[in-house]
Amino acid sequence: MTAAAPAPPRWDGQRLVFELDMEGGGRVRCAISRLALQGVTGGGRFETSQVMQRFGAARERIEAAAFAKLRERTSAPLGILHIWEDDILDPPPATPPVAMQATRERG
Repeated sequence: MTAAAPAPPRWDGQRLVFELDMEGGGRVRCAISRLALQGVTGGGRFETSQVMQRFGAARERIEAAAFAKLRERTSAPLGILHIWEDDILDPPPATPPVAMQATRERG
């Protein structure tokens, strides 16, 4: 028996909700707001009828940001994982910076 396919993305009037299949199994619901979608896809106003087109154009980047946020977590989110504009346009470094350690010179 195969698992059901993720639900198609849908606009709920406030945000676009989509699902991601996790590598280890399971599924996570994610959302991106209209304002974040606008910023990620080059700005400018757009009609509600264009939401899916805008999402489709940036879907790879949006999903990559969602997976990056999920990797930072120790457990799956209990609700919806929200993707913000900065998650995509200004992502955190791939690895956290290493603190410099002072060393004493021996002479």
